[in-house]
Amino acid sequence: MAERRIGIIMHGVTGRMGYNQHLVRSILAIRDQGGLALGNGDRLVVDPIIVGRDEDKIRRLAEKHSIARWTTDLDAALGNAEDTVFFDAGTTQMRAELLSRAIDAGKHVYCEKPVSDDLQSAVALAKKAKAAGIKHGVVQDKLFLPGLLKLKMLRDSGFFGRILSVRGEFGYWVFEGDWQPAQRPSWNYRKADGGGIILDMLCHWRYVLDNLFGEVQAVSCLGATHIPERVDEKGKTYTADADDAGAAGRPGYIPCRRHRRLGGCRAAQVPYPAPRQHAEAGVEPRPAADHRLLRRLAGSADHDRLPQRLPRPVGGIPQARRRRACGLSVGPAGRGEGCAVGRSRVEVLGRA
Repeated sequence: MAERRIGIIMHGVTGRMGYNQHLVRSILAIRDQGGLALGNGDRLVVDPIIVGRDEDKIRRLAEKHSIARWTTDLDAALGNAEDTVFFDAGTTQMRAELLSRAIDAGKHVYCEKPVSDDLQSAVALAKKAKAAGIKHGVVQDKLFLPGLLKLKMLRDSGFFGRILSVRGEFGYWVFEGDWQPAQRPSWNYRKADGGGIILDMLCHWRYVLDNLFGEVQAVSCLGATHIPERVDEKGKTYTADADDAGAAGRPGYIPCRRHRRLGGCRAAQVPYPAPRQHAEAGVEPRPAADHRLLRRLAGSADHDRLPQRLPRPVGGIPQARRRRACGLSVGPAGRGEGCAVGRSRVEVLGRA
């Protein structure tokens, strides 16, 4: 059995998402488990180099996790032919330029979403990567959540019959940063820094809908800024001028007051070609089962691993501070039939 090294340049891992999701829970977890076993018996061993602008912060991060290589010089890192993959989890505004430089250096690229804050730049990057002949990709991590994997299994089996509409909701408390530290970085709420919940989160829903239910053909969206001032990582109050709630839906739908307050949702049109898919799989569609079965499934061990609601601190959560980051519903106008998928639940609303 031979070991095969893969050098990965990791940029933007001092931030919350880059650090927790990508560095600690992914690359370092693979490293600590001895790498990945390949089909031919070899083992793929990851060798990351972390890159950042703040020398003190990146050095302390490397020392904390026993990462041998770190640098503040991105050009030097890109110039190392032994590191073949570039990963970026920095700010949205920086991403397109960084990815372009990595492609020019001949690196395979993988990054957080969105690729860019404008369509033209994103398309140009995709074309550039294809022309360069490199491997390239953007995160689609929600497809691999236990709940969505179980939902896909049920859909492929024909469990739901023909799905007519789907409603998905996403949200969690995002603290303003005054009485409790915020869970999201301050740039997420500043327009000038590429912030905004619509740009940041609705791209997750797009690939979930495309891969689980059908291609999105039309979307309308309303955005709002409910909290005009927040407190940043240094304890300073700043103006939050980016949208902190989004409602994506069919044209003409206006969320009710409750949905506006919570950062709520309604529908985008998604045709679901269930009969053809079932025929190709050799499975006969069957009617959706009683909703109690799905509720039992939702309580299984797989769903226990989903993110749970934040703990309630002593004294309770003031009602006015209960905020939801984003919401989305999907389905054609008409009857309220189909299934609803929550963060830790699956519930049948109706059946064909």
